[in-house]
Amino acid sequence: MPGALGSEPSNASHHLAPAISEGSQLTALNAPKVDWSEVLDQLPYGLIVLGPGQDLQYENKVCRDFLGSTIRDKGGIEDWLASACPSDKHRDRVIDSWRDHIWRNQLTRSFTLRGADQKIREIEFRSSLHADGTFTVTLQDVTDLHRAEETQRHNKLKFRAMFAHGGDGAVLVDRTGRVIDANPAFLNFAELSLKEIHLSTLASLLNPEDASTLADAQKVWTENELPNAPETITKGVWLRTRSKEKRTELTFCPVGDSKENPPMGIYLFQIGETAESRAKLLGKLQKVAIKAQALLKAVPDLVLLINKDLTVADFVPPSSPWKELKPNGSWRGQSLNEVWPIFGEIVEESLLPVFTQGKTIQADIEGRGANPFDFNFTLCSCGDDQMLAVIRILSQKSVGRVNGWTTPVFEMTSQAIIVADIDGKIREANSAFAELTGLSPSDLIGHSVSELYRTDQGLKEHLASLQTHSNPWSCQLPLLLKSGRELNVITDFVPVSEQGSPACIVGFVRNATTPLEQERTGLDKSQHRFRNQLQLVTSLFSLEPQGTAARDAFLKWQIRLRSVAQTMNGDPDAGVQVVPMVRTIADEICSLTGHGPGSREIEITGDEGLRINRANSDPLALMIGEIMRLILGHRQYGSGPQLSLSFHRDDERNIYLRVKPGENRRFIFTDEDSEIEILEILTVQMGGELAPLASESNLAWELKIPAERS
Repeated sequence: MPGALGSEPSNASHHLAPAISEGSQLTALNAPKVDWSEVLDQLPYGLIVLGPGQDLQYENKVCRDFLGSTIRDKGGIEDWLASACPSDKHRDRVIDSWRDHIWRNQLTRSFTLRGADQKIREIEFRSSLHADGTFTVTLQDVTDLHRAEETQRHNKLKFRAMFAHGGDGAVLVDRTGRVIDANPAFLNFAELSLKEIHLSTLASLLNPEDASTLADAQKVWTENELPNAPETITKGVWLRTRSKEKRTELTFCPVGDSKENPPMGIYLFQIGETAESRAKLLGKLQKVAIKAQALLKAVPDLVLLINKDLTVADFVPPSSPWKELKPNGSWRGQSLNEVWPIFGEIVEESLLPVFTQGKTIQADIEGRGANPFDFNFTLCSCGDDQMLAVIRILSQKSVGRVNGWTTPVFEMTSQAIIVADIDGKIREANSAFAELTGLSPSDLIGHSVSELYRTDQGLKEHLASLQTHSNPWSCQLPLLLKSGRELNVITDFVPVSEQGSPACIVGFVRNATTPLEQERTGLDKSQHRFRNQLQLVTSLFSLEPQGTAARDAFLKWQIRLRSVAQTMNGDPDAGVQVVPMVRTIADEICSLTGHGPGSREIEITGDEGLRINRANSDPLALMIGEIMRLILGHRQYGSGPQLSLSFHRDDERNIYLRVKPGENRRFIFTDEDSEIEILEILTVQMGGELAPLASESNLAWELKIPAERS
């Protein structure tokens, strides 16, 4: 077909026109002529045909329109490409890529070129080499495609960054409710690892009632066709973490175009304070700041705020001027080594233990001059690379009094004595006290008095209250020894305040030999002995044959004995704490039945301080054990906890226990009549009432223990 490509050589026609066999020559001669140039100009992409030496044989109209000039006008393909490059440096890269990647190796490449409209475009070049040495190149404008891909890639990166580094917890689930991914904020909040929750359902991480409520809300939401329907669902839920349930606000956001069945969903868990709680906290902090400022101005000490570079950030002078040291406004911003060199040296040596090790430094500075005096200071970190120094002044007269005749008495007496300042920090301890505790005086000085006793049950508050009156206070808390053992003692704390001397508190330690202490000590020993005996008895059941009936009896009596053992905890006069007792029973039963920890299998909620008297603690513990056995004694499958127990007390002081099986669980009886009768007998022993809850879909009970019996 000569002339099919106009004036170009006939080589191109062999590739662009169909071959005509000798047997069909007559038909071809009678066929209408086709202008292949017009056909090729209608292609949706550019087309270039080059000879073996890159000589141009054909370029269609689309190719000419891409860059606003023709290859023929520019004198060749490389000059044509160079004319469309935005810069010289870019031109060199394009030409090199054309030669190495497209011309020599027939690869596909995209070049950034200036189009006919003088806008930067992305043009994709695809090449192919033919047997006769001709070379075909197709061109396509892929600017919009590249931009869409880049936008999609950026959106993925932005989503991943927000998902991974967001302050709120985020969980990504598929359409079946399985957890696909969770961000670090959620994992820290839930105290779980991604491996532990991966492919588990979101419902299993929530309180069963909240999971059911959320599912119902999502169903209504997907069926809502109202134009003003909200795009998300927000609910307050209880999240089941490793240690306990945490209250949080959950927001559901569908991912995808289908509202009825989105392919994925994101659940956002609000972590930390809400805007309202933050506003309240800010108000409280402002009040605290006002009180703290008033306190700083009222104390008789010098308070310095020191930067890490030893410059004075701020200070509060003592309430009354000191003649020995006179800080003024020029101190602010100045180096501590300049305004108070001796103190600056001490602070510089204390930088490492204060900032790196978090220690509190206490020491004295000896004064100079005709009227010698001593300074006592406390140095501690207060955040933001700053430290706080509280300086007190001690007159030489008071020091002499301490070091006078009182010193031999203090050291030689056989009674253990400690001396603390008004903040409860130990200033002195005699040899008898050091020998009693097994700690050296250097280990004691500077530490808080409360660290020496088993628990700080209002100890700090009691010591602080001694400053307002002169009456001693007898503390009956056990003393902690260096060996870790507790020693039952009575410590009489006496406030001491004399003119010219710093106020202090002196503690005199004596043995606790009162009848009341002896009685309690004996009771503690009997409790431990009773629990040990129960453990011994329960171990004897393992000697029985391991048939089905024997295993059932073994489990039943193990649960009963271990449940009763938990009632021996606590003060017999104050009663037994119900919720901690039930948690311990749950752990015991889950261990016996081969389940996970009790906190995961049994949900227990209620007032932590709720107590019941010892007379009713035994039947209550036995009833709790029986109820747990009816659920956990038989393998049942479902999501969430297997059993829910909630306690509360009404306005009339009656105690209520609500018992509800978990999802897809039920109470399984071996001998229902006798087992129900056992529960009824235990209820009668507590003088209570046990009734099913008609409002629940599955069997649930509520136990009421009247106030006079609880």
